[in-house]
Amino acid sequence: MVEQALATVQTEQWGWEYRGREVVVVEHEEPPVPVVPEPTGLARLDAKRATALRTRSLLTWVVVGGGLLTAGVGLAADPLLALAPGALTLGFAWLRWGRPELLRRATVREHQLWLTACSDSLARFETDVQTWWLDLNDQERTRGQQARAVRPWVPVGPATKERVDLYGGTAAGWRAALLAMGSSLMSAGGRLTVLDLTQDAVAEPLRQLAEDHGAPIRSTVVPDEKRSLNLLAGLSAEEIGVVIAEALRAAEAEPTESRGVDATLVQQVVECLTESPVTMGRLHLALQVMLRQLPPGQRGDLTRAEYGTLTDLLSEAARRTAEPRLFRLASGIARLAGVSGDVAMDGWDGEEISLRVVQLAHRESELTAALFRQLVFQVAMSRIQRGQMSGRGERIVVIAGADVLARPDLERFDSICRRNGLRLVLLFSHLRDSAVELLGGGDAVLFMRLGNAKEAEQAATFIGRQHRLVASQFTYSHGTTTSQSTSDSTSRGNSSSTSDSVGVQTSDSRQATFGLLFSRRHRSGSKSSGEQSSSSTTGGSSWSESTSTSASKGTSENTSVGYQRTYEYSIEPTVLQGLSPTAFIMVDPLDPASPRLGDCDPRLGGT
Repeated sequence: MVEQALATVQTEQWGWEYRGREVVVVEHEEPPVPVVPEPTGLARLDAKRATALRTRSLLTWVVVGGGLLTAGVGLAADPLLALAPGALTLGFAWLRWGRPELLRRATVREHQLWLTACSDSLARFETDVQTWWLDLNDQERTRGQQARAVRPWVPVGPATKERVDLYGGTAAGWRAALLAMGSSLMSAGGRLTVLDLTQDAVAEPLRQLAEDHGAPIRSTVVPDEKRSLNLLAGLSAEEIGVVIAEALRAAEAEPTESRGVDATLVQQVVECLTESPVTMGRLHLALQVMLRQLPPGQRGDLTRAEYGTLTDLLSEAARRTAEPRLFRLASGIARLAGVSGDVAMDGWDGEEISLRVVQLAHRESELTAALFRQLVFQVAMSRIQRGQMSGRGERIVVIAGADVLARPDLERFDSICRRNGLRLVLLFSHLRDSAVELLGGGDAVLFMRLGNAKEAEQAATFIGRQHRLVASQFTYSHGTTTSQSTSDSTSRGNSSSTSDSVGVQTSDSRQATFGLLFSRRHRSGSKSSGEQSSSSTTGGSSWSESTSTSASKGTSENTSVGYQRTYEYSIEPTVLQGLSPTAFIMVDPLDPASPRLGDCDPRLGGT
């Protein structure tokens, strides 16, 4: 998997971001399935055969009927016509036996043609099947390529092209991050310089990968057991004075503010060493001469002229005044001189170098390692200021373990890199001390695992806060009601009624009639009268009884959620504390999707 890191990488990437595997539906028209051709020749042959049979049967009956009719007419009318049945018989014989033979031969010829047509159709069918199979395989291959092209993990990196700061993480996480970032930059033509101050060899996987791919590299371990390196080779007296004074000041627990005086003393001592290259051993001997600790007979690598010049460099009064500083400088240089030599450290120059790695050996004590960290840092800054690491293409300087460097030194280093067209990448193990003061000074910031709660909270504060609607209150109520009622009722009643009625009826009717025929009056009438009386008595009693029972049961539930608008961390501190060793959160002001969650595990490059 690691070998894939340099393959087909065109842009800077620090890892991969999970986007999910999208379902891509690609419309493809299925190739038409070949159809077996119909044997049209056989159908045509069968049709001809059926037609011939019908024709032969019809002609047979026509000939027989015509022969009989002709024979009858001939006998009756003309004897010559009696010969006609013979002719008809010959014709019938030809139709019965001669024409079938012709039809058989024609059928054989048609059959041969049909077999030829079937053979041609079968050949075309086999060709169509082969073409269909090839088209189907091409479509399946295209679908597979399109499915593989949809990758759930996509490369992610900062949009900025300036300084990048990384905070937190472990040695394993840094190895993965440097491998992902360095391989992408080197594949794009960049030149990378890594100062590994951690003693954990965090740049080793990147160095091994570049070496396996044949990239030109320079790797140096300080101090080196095989070679006694001279870190001061190629520097002027003034630069050596500044480098030694700044390195010793930064390595001390209580740094002094008189580094200018220390730099001047070292510069003056170095200017006296003119007959051989300046090394840590020769510089230590020179300081011993200044302290009157080295007699003339034990001057070592110093020449007689150099010894005399050093003896007369300062007056006795000035020497006594500077004696504490000289002693402090000599004690620090003595520790460096024990593991240094006169072999010039290469790798600072060269346009063709793709990767330079300077790393501290893990076996050195903390005192010696602290001095070498500051010395390597100061030497690199001096080389950059001289323009030795500038050139064509993108140039990147990575400092792994920048926690040991002071904020003013890092800010000055950043300024020098910007003036010389170099990008700076700083890797801090913790978010404290000078790292907190530098937080936000770069253009992009990456956070890896921060186990300390305070450091995680500072990182979460830097990432920012946002408004959210969160559930602030949750209410749940549950109730059950049960009721039962029973009622009994009884009603009784008696009723009695009496009614009497008396009535008198009288009726009188009269009618008078006067006629026209006879002038006389006729009168008729009737009269009736009557009396009626009735009496009725009714009575009754009623009784009713009823019983009713009712029962009811009910259950009620109520749930309510109350939301409140809060201003909380975009990413909680616990998330930063629980990141995997290779995971990171990238904050880039130029990226609209910031912050992003990514992972620099090299195995994700092939998914």
